[in-house]
Amino acid sequence: MTRDPLLSGLPETLRPALEAQALVLLTQSSSDMFERCAQLALDITGAGTALVLLYRPEHDELEVVAAAGENRHGAPGFRLPRGQGLAWRVVQSGQATLIPRTDQDPQTVYVSGRPLPHTYLGVPLLDPEGQLLGVLSVNRLAQGTQFGSGEAQALTLLGQAASVAYSRTRALEDAQRAARQFEQLAELSAELADLSSPEEIGQRALRTLVDLSGFTVGAVVMLSDAREVQLSVLEGHPLGQAAMRAVLTASRPAPSGLIGEVLRTGRSQAAEDYQSWPARRTDLPNVFTGLAAPLRVGSQVVGVVMLVHLVRRVPVPGALVTLLDTVAQRISQALDRAASVEHLHATREAALRTLGRMLESRDGDTFGHTDRVTTLALRLGERLELNEAQRQHLRWGAYLHDIGKVAVDDRLLRKTGPLTPAEREAMQWHVEIGDQLLREEVFVPREVREVVRHHHERWDGGGYPDRLAGPDIPLLARIFSVADVFDALISPRPYKPAWTAQAAADTLLEQSGRQFDPAVVQMFLNVLREDGLLDG
Repeated sequence: MTRDPLLSGLPETLRPALEAQALVLLTQSSSDMFERCAQLALDITGAGTALVLLYRPEHDELEVVAAAGENRHGAPGFRLPRGQGLAWRVVQSGQATLIPRTDQDPQTVYVSGRPLPHTYLGVPLLDPEGQLLGVLSVNRLAQGTQFGSGEAQALTLLGQAASVAYSRTRALEDAQRAARQFEQLAELSAELADLSSPEEIGQRALRTLVDLSGFTVGAVVMLSDAREVQLSVLEGHPLGQAAMRAVLTASRPAPSGLIGEVLRTGRSQAAEDYQSWPARRTDLPNVFTGLAAPLRVGSQVVGVVMLVHLVRRVPVPGALVTLLDTVAQRISQALDRAASVEHLHATREAALRTLGRMLESRDGDTFGHTDRVTTLALRLGERLELNEAQRQHLRWGAYLHDIGKVAVDDRLLRKTGPLTPAEREAMQWHVEIGDQLLREEVFVPREVREVVRHHHERWDGGGYPDRLAGPDIPLLARIFSVADVFDALISPRPYKPAWTAQAAADTLLEQSGRQFDPAVVQMFLNVLREDGLLDG
């Protein structure tokens, strides 16, 4: 291998000083190290200006990050696109490059803006694997002494020391970043374990992903039963969210692009340069980089989690793809748990509803009473602005309100004539029996038992079993009792024909303030008018 003639003849007296200076470089942070490097380049070569330029792969540019000598304040931040500037000559040659007269070279770009003839010397900055990090360069006015081979070799050694220092700093930063990612992922995993809503799960996970990756925006999309893509969660820059929402809601015959490829292959997809990616959507000119991973429940892909950069093309390191896969796995595990819980709730709900319908058949109620009174009670509860938990408690209370009748004799339940005082007392026990039965079921909340126990209480205190009055009667029991009596009046029973809705409503209004909460009655009558059961 032919040795670069510029690197011969390094004075032995310079070598120890340079090595000591290199050791000093290794102890500095990146910014301080590069500033020190530029100043050392001046000291070693006697140049008028020294520049340190780093390669920015996301833009394919060289950026001045440190300067010494002339224009040391104006040069940092200056960018050179590929092919512009003598530093790219150094990149192309991969070795120390000497340009005797910059004014005679068409590739010259004057950072200071003054086109004065200079002598230029530049050396590449390479990591231990030989990958380009940047360029270290010096120059001085052409009428001065030319740079010699000793200066070229000294600058090369300084560049090597700076490269090693920078590589070590980047490795440390990568390790710190990995530790931070691990810490955040551990926190994320713990938090996801406490969440059951897919929206909450996706939102918390995306917030971490966008923070760790630096991408513009992240999204979770889920598949409907009809295999249509539905936006679930967006996180990131507000403008990016608006742009992503427009992208994801755009009408298309079938999922395509990143989402389509994930659904088709069942694997993660990365498009560092989205605009040249073969499976891209051609109608998205502002998507520069994207990656996506599948979300699964069991073996079925049910959605996609994705990151998109809408400002520029950025690298997609393997570590980021692994990170996305890890987070997608966390979300999938949480979704799987949520699906299991949802299935359990649905099964329990169906069992309670079935139990209520079985109970209604024992005492001669018209079939469907449980479903009808549940629907009426929930409509009334919505108008009274009950929250989701209250609506569930009301629904379960409606299913189970007569569960205590399992302990009542069938002959008494189906008796067509008037009840004797002893029979009436036996019948009234069903609310206490129901409450007691449900106390032994740990999954039944107190609010559900209150509906079962107190739906025969009266506003005036004349009801049973506890003779509660007014607002002391739990709200859900007050709501249910109005709906229950109304449906009982409009339904045929062994002991009476069905009443008209208007006649039943008149009775509720007559008993307002006596048997029923007046405010609940008025709201219930409004519901009946809305449903067209009463005249306005």
